[in-house]
Amino acid sequence: MNVIRWTLVVCLLGQLGISAAPAAAEEAHRSPVALAISHDRSACLTANLTAGTVSLVRVPELALLDELAVGSSPIDVAWVDDSTALVNLQRDHAIAVIKRNGNRLSLVKSFAVGKEPSGLVVSTTHRKVYVALSGDDAVAVLDLDQLVSTEDSSQPIRIERIAVGGIPKTLAISPDHQWLVTCCSVPCEVFVHELATHKEISARKIFDGGFNPGVPAITHDSKLVILPSAVNRAFSVTPGMIDIGWVIDNRLTKLILPDGEVSEQKQLGLDIRGKAVGDANSVAFSPDGKGIVVTCGGTHELLVLDFSTIPWPLGDPGDFLPEPLRKDPSRFRRIKLGGRPVDVQFIADQRVLVANYFDDSLQMVDLETNSVQQRLSLGTPAELSLARRGEVVFYDADRSLHSWFSCHTCHTDGHTSGQVFDTRNDQSYGTPKLIPTLRGVSETGPWTWHGWQNDLQEAMRRSLTESMNTEQPVSQEDVDALVAYMATLSHPDHPHPRSVTPKMEMGQKLFTGRAGCIKCHSGTTFTTADTFDGAVEDPKDRNKKYNPPSLIGVSARRRFLHTGKAKSLEQVLTKYHRPEDLVGESFNEAEIEALVEYLRSL
Repeated sequence: MNVIRWTLVVCLLGQLGISAAPAAAEEAHRSPVALAISHDRSACLTANLTAGTVSLVRVPELALLDELAVGSSPIDVAWVDDSTALVNLQRDHAIAVIKRNGNRLSLVKSFAVGKEPSGLVVSTTHRKVYVALSGDDAVAVLDLDQLVSTEDSSQPIRIERIAVGGIPKTLAISPDHQWLVTCCSVPCEVFVHELATHKEISARKIFDGGFNPGVPAITHDSKLVILPSAVNRAFSVTPGMIDIGWVIDNRLTKLILPDGEVSEQKQLGLDIRGKAVGDANSVAFSPDGKGIVVTCGGTHELLVLDFSTIPWPLGDPGDFLPEPLRKDPSRFRRIKLGGRPVDVQFIADQRVLVANYFDDSLQMVDLETNSVQQRLSLGTPAELSLARRGEVVFYDADRSLHSWFSCHTCHTDGHTSGQVFDTRNDQSYGTPKLIPTLRGVSETGPWTWHGWQNDLQEAMRRSLTESMNTEQPVSQEDVDALVAYMATLSHPDHPHPRSVTPKMEMGQKLFTGRAGCIKCHSGTTFTTADTFDGAVEDPKDRNKKYNPPSLIGVSARRRFLHTGKAKSLEQVLTKYHRPEDLVGESFNEAEIEALVEYLRSL
């Protein structure tokens, strides 16, 4: 970035009372996770997650015009008009306004919007901005005109909230601007709200164990929404079960808008036996609405389907792509892209732009020749660090048997998918366990729910060879790289420094005193290396002792205890892990509320 231009931006923002984000280091990985095409189709913006920047690219030539530092972890980007755009800053818990002036970008201002903003959409019809708040289980609604106004930036932005399900990640607005679609992760659920009133019209779970919903697409007539996701088939993780698709499937789900019966929900399996699809992420419709493309980051490819001829099964879709599609390349084909393709948009009838995370690039893909027509590097270091190599392994579904899933599939973005799987690492069969978060994992050994694994390197090796059942050799470099990547996984800071309330103080006293929580959850990580008998044992478990999970960042989880049966902290303390069952003393409602408030502050 031009140093003089950056200095001018810092001075201008300083006059406005706005903190400027630091300029991106030239050697940083860009890791684009989202792209947006301008309304006049002349430019593209990319949100570069690990660089903290937004890139401006001229299309269709794919010429890099500018790069602007915007803040920490830009996760999504959307144009308001051809000169104004918005960016969600996930780790800053904020939304930023940027301006385009010809070939240059500038940062106007940023505002706190809520915990862990993710998906972002704009309704120019209703003059509203919608932000999925993954950490707050809500969608923030902002007044568009107030947000982009350059007048009196000291005035607080009015923020309305729409309550939705657990960890909302992605959003879509129907082309007729009637419906807002919100896709939540834990559980995998799709909410539809009327844009004019924000009234909830429907809330539908993705059946057959759907999880990890990707970026949806809505048909041009606004009657259907198509959503990519994984499906937990709930069988034990063995080579035989993986091979036949009975551990994890990858599917498209079709839902009627704005509502529909359960029987009207249709699913299409995307996997081919022996050569599955890993981590379907983003869907886009062709300009004529007859075609559809799907990015698959885990298997490094783009799927191309003739949407108009998809044979949506009437009932259970099975575990594989229907034979008529598999045998007809005019109806289904796979284009290898390398890296980790995540977001995609059409720029012509037979051309798409793909944001490729690990390739640090934009790729223009020709759907007629099934090839990458042009590639634009957004900036990348000369060599991969050890941690980056570990990140590549973590997101690589080809590391699993027949490419069905990656480490990321279960430990989504280094956190948790909120699923339970029987990986058999507890030396028993038929005892599925909740997938734990990996945030802060390098500091919270020993590992596994029973605490028997004392070596993180060995844990990584066993994950690849036993849970993933990889057919590839596992080198020491693979193991070292995964451990290095684990060390980078941290908990997000709280959006604002939280003042200690009387209720929080009461909760802390109970935690360290009468409730006895401190016995198992102690120290700076709120865990111990010991194992304990508890009130949550599974009768099928051979090992009746459990290692307590760290409570740091516990408010970011939506399922709790090793079975995942508790869906809230309140349920943990009042139903499944009651203090009276552990220390023999009951707690009243006010005390439970105080304990929960303290836990949420950790």
